[in-house]
Amino acid sequence: MKQVVLVTGVFIWFTSCKLQPESIRSFDKDKVYKLQLKPSPGSVYKYEISNETDMNMEVERKEVGALNKYTVELKYTVSTDSLGNYLFTTTYDKIKLYTKSGDKETEMNADNAAVTIDPVERMLGTLKTAKIVATLNPKGKIINVSGYKELGDQLMAGFAEDDHMGKEMAQHQWQKTIGSGVVKNTMDQLFKVFPDSAIHIGDTWKIDSKQEGELPMITKSIYTLKAINDDIAIISSEGIITSGESNSIMGYNNATLNLEGKQTAEFEVETKTGMLINGKIKAAINGKLELMGKEIPVEIKTSVKMNGSKH
Repeated sequence: MKQVVLVTGVFIWFTSCKLQPESIRSFDKDKVYKLQLKPSPGSVYKYEISNETDMNMEVERKEVGALNKYTVELKYTVSTDSLGNYLFTTTYDKIKLYTKSGDKETEMNADNAAVTIDPVERMLGTLKTAKIVATLNPKGKIINVSGYKELGDQLMAGFAEDDHMGKEMAQHQWQKTIGSGVVKNTMDQLFKVFPDSAIHIGDTWKIDSKQEGELPMITKSIYTLKAINDDIAIISSEGIITSGESNSIMGYNNATLNLEGKQTAEFEVETKTGMLINGKIKAAINGKLELMGKEIPVEIKTSVKMNGSKH
């Protein structure tokens, strides 16, 4: 059952959504729109992001399920650097994780960090007290993220020098849950929606994204500008998900991953600032994992909601 334990929690940061606009007002089909990131320095945006991943596998003729829920509330304070890039200073107000594998349920809350012995809960608490600074260009590409690596080093310093196994496990968990998970993937979902050039209503553009981690995936999406409602751009997307390449799947060098699925999403973005206000994504993935000479059928469904506002 080792493979089942390792799979649990892999997708707690994997996000996906679908948003239905309330109305589609009249618009000028010939008008050209340039959608890019351009928030005012000093502006503050708050977001509440919730994620739910339901994964089922068949191991030794038994159905094994894993449910993961993730909720985070964060705040971005915007500034600029000398090169015209945007600096998003990130602070986390709430971080909650919930996992269920079989009959085992686990709840983790960053607010409990001071009294818990759970290493992941303590990590979440450390992240809540930190300020992460992300540098993004006007196209929404993440150039650099500073702060979380230093926090990881700080946590590692708390281990005894000869506790190599403890350090390795903690470092892996920190990078998976905090680095690639909470920090980077959240930002990708909020900012990676912009076309490379000016567009009209109805125009489409392509964006490819890579999901790293123990089960790597590649999503190739086609985005469409559906409407502009009161300076809010309604953007929809449809994507195809396939397995990514990795030298190690779930820590095993001899494992093979074969997954495929579809993702749908819609977003509401401020046309004047490029900041996402609301978003929803949904994905359904099926396939198999070949591990230690066995084929393990895998089914994954994900759903994410992102609600934001300017303060």
